[in-house]
Amino acid sequence: MKIKIATWNLNTWLNRRDKGITNTQLWQWADRHLGADVVVFTEAETPPPRDVIDGEWTTAHRPFGFPGVSRWGTVIAGRTSSNVHVRRITHVGSYELDTLFPGTFTAADLFMGEQCIASVIGLHLRYRKNKNKEFIGHPGSDLDKMKKDFVELLEDRGKPMIVAGDFNYDMEEVPAVFNKIGKRTLKLVDAFEDQPQATFEQDWGERNWFRMDYMFLSKMLNDCVTFRQSGNIDFSDALTMSDHSPLLVEIDVSELL
Repeated sequence: MKIKIATWNLNTWLNRRDKGITNTQLWQWADRHLGADVVVFTEAETPPPRDVIDGEWTTAHRPFGFPGVSRWGTVIAGRTSSNVHVRRITHVGSYELDTLFPGTFTAADLFMGEQCIASVIGLHLRYRKNKNKEFIGHPGSDLDKMKKDFVELLEDRGKPMIVAGDFNYDMEEVPAVFNKIGKRTLKLVDAFEDQPQATFEQDWGERNWFRMDYMFLSKMLNDCVTFRQSGNIDFSDALTMSDHSPLLVEIDVSELL
């Protein structure tokens, strides 16, 4: 049994303002070009458009995105026709997830039929601002501070993890916090380590392509990947819809069932 998992920053609010592209059109583009069974969309409309998801997808998202900042947030979805569904995780035991930087860490159980096979975490690490509109912190340091969310979730569920989304910075190596989460088959690895591509286009001086979007998988899942496709080259048409391009993997999950 194989499933396809994708992540993409839809850049919804800018598309609506500058291009007149609706969130529904972005979901439809992804459906045609990615054909994924599980998606992690960042900068997506929350709640997602009913005309797209009703009867077709189960979804997990924090209502109204980033509280007090933006109603565009992260949506994790599972395709009903693929016998896949997702269920949002807000607490593990008495510990509440996503409280440090609300809206950044979206978690869900991933089910094949009635069996939970993995934990999915959708990340959107922002450059945060204070009340004076000054930038504070950095996406990488914010990620380090969220270590407890990852640890608590892994210890509670004990399932392989899929961590995907917009990390908002061009990494030189696997984030240090990921090296401290999980051991052996549950250790997180970069699903595109051997074929990295830029996933973001912006005219910023000498460079205009950057690798901002990532997918990390527990090693036991990464070892079962049968297909990979990503970035501005593989998905050049995506840049007509957003300033980001998707990442897509196909995983043989037979051994998990």
